[in-house]
Amino acid sequence: GNNLAPSSKRAVGMALLISCGNMGGIMGSNIYLSREAPVYRTGFACSFAMCVLAVLMAFALRKGYERENKRREALLREKTEEEIRAGYGEQELLDIGDRSPFFKYTL
Repeated sequence: GNNLAPSSKRAVGMALLISCGNMGGIMGSNIYLSREAPVYRTGFACSFAMCVLAVLMAFALRKGYERENKRREALLREKTEEEIRAGYGEQELLDIGDRSPFFKYTL
């Protein structure tokens, strides 16, 4: 939630996150097949694959945030804050939220 701005974008992001979390309950009731008891190969394989995918996506997102933070830091080293702000209005900086050159992603 900290990496989404403004609040409208944060609200949609949190709703999507909760929706994805709730899909686990739906999947769990359909991938653990009773005919595979007690081993449940399909269920455990799907669960393991989703966990691995989630870890990989978290690393990719972290690298993406680090890259974007470095790009924004380089911009701030090249130009002064006043020069950057001159290209935007105050309301425009608030409206663009996490696309603002002053926004820093948390890792």
